[in-house]
Amino acid sequence: MHYLKDAYIKEKLKFYGNIQEIAEEKNFKELVDSLYKREWVVYSKPPFKSPEYVLEYLGRYTHRVAISNNRITDLADGKVTYKYRDYKDRNKNKLMTVGAHEFIRRFLLHILPDNFVKIRHYGILSNRNRSIKLKRCKEILGISTKKTKEKISWQELLKELTGKDPRICPYCDIGRLVRKEILSPVKDRNIEIKKLIA
Repeated sequence: MHYLKDAYIKEKLKFYGNIQEIAEEKNFKELVDSLYKREWVVYSKPPFKSPEYVLEYLGRYTHRVAISNNRITDLADGKVTYKYRDYKDRNKNKLMTVGAHEFIRRFLLHILPDNFVKIRHYGILSNRNRSIKLKRCKEILGISTKKTKEKISWQELLKELTGKDPRICPYCDIGRLVRKEILSPVKDRNIEIKKLIA
């Protein structure tokens, strides 16, 4: 609360939209007083190692499968043996063998039901009115909302990505390839192929 009051005194806080009235000293004081009356229980964990670690952790959580193939060590006699880490026993790597049906049951527990999503967006990133909210945020922050990136041709994009210009002859690396003809699409390629084979 000290930092909030300090920021208000130094006029570092900005109040927009529905909360503009809080900018008045009387209203701000009432807000602070109401917050002091509340009982706050703060439990904060120590920070993660680094922002890169947080991204790596979230990436593992959101985009991994329930068990990777390299953890499965044996499939025999209707049983599956796989490696796991026992957190209760000082993070030791161990092997577990379960029946195939039990393995599949456990695997299926990691598949989300229909209409459930693992990643949801809230606040300004929520799907509802996202473009309007982001546009407003950019206006407040003074960031240009106009798209400045020019569209480039597929040839330029390929050159940018691979370092090779697709318009240069792949045999001599000097001459330029020129489009001679555009082939019209074939409706049923199977018929054309059958005609060629026959």
